[in-house]
Amino acid sequence: MSLEHNVTIHEQLALGNTLPKATEQAPSSYLFVSLSELIAESVFYHPALVTGTDSLSELEKSSLEAMLGGKSIAEHFVDTLVEKIGAAVQPHHQSLRVCLSSADSHGYQALLGGSLETDEVNPAMGVRGVSRYASQAYAPAFALECQVIKQLRNQGLDIEIVVPFVRTLSDAATIIDRLAEQGLPRGLNGLKVLYSCSVPSSVMVAERLLQYFDGVVIDWESLTQFTLGLDKDNAALSYLYNPDSESVTLLADIVFKAALQAKKPVLIVTTALETHLKLQNYLVENTQAEAIFNF
Repeated sequence: MSLEHNVTIHEQLALGNTLPKATEQAPSSYLFVSLSELIAESVFYHPALVTGTDSLSELEKSSLEAMLGGKSIAEHFVDTLVEKIGAAVQPHHQSLRVCLSSADSHGYQALLGGSLETDEVNPAMGVRGVSRYASQAYAPAFALECQVIKQLRNQGLDIEIVVPFVRTLSDAATIIDRLAEQGLPRGLNGLKVLYSCSVPSSVMVAERLLQYFDGVVIDWESLTQFTLGLDKDNAALSYLYNPDSESVTLLADIVFKAALQAKKPVLIVTTALETHLKLQNYLVENTQAEAIFNF
């Protein structure tokens, strides 16, 4: 695979702003927030520590205490994320989407308290997304994520929720129920919930999934890896990673069609715009995408 380096992003692409910011961004009416990235960048510890810190070493406990600054874990976690997101919202942001944490066990193990995670043979295909939120072990941490959303909405921000890594229709039903249990029922006070299309299974049932959700986000990097059956971070396979593969764009076509029929928005999250001109051209030709978020 050859990469087109130093490619300018096509001016017709409707780029949105992201948090955290990968690069300097031109003002946009769209803002997409990744809780996983914010937790790694600003919180530093595993949110499941809210259930107890007995598993930590004395050094880890002292480091955590320094981070918390006298607050409880629950208070610090929620306050930190609410402050970061609130500060990023600008008057020109008319659409605010917050993606619940999407990290896998490998990503969480990098945080302080990461020893809480169970080792998985293949973390990318393991307990993540809805299966994580529905687990007993992560339930208290999921409640904290929901509290962040509620506080932002209580401040008058029209936050929409993005649910990452939805695999099946049962995932859809489960997360809608879990959000309602946390005081975030879809439709209440206009609350919208979108799902992230990360695996081919969620593409093939997109039409039915959109009965549960108010829109869809195509996680282009994840969908590429699961479609091609490879890990782009594996140096031995990285040459096969191809976001503009026809296999991927054919799946994206299915999502676009389902969203058009449902009259619901499609958004794109990607890391490949600067290096893949063919992907840019595909997205320009498929102008159904409401916005593209380039992390």
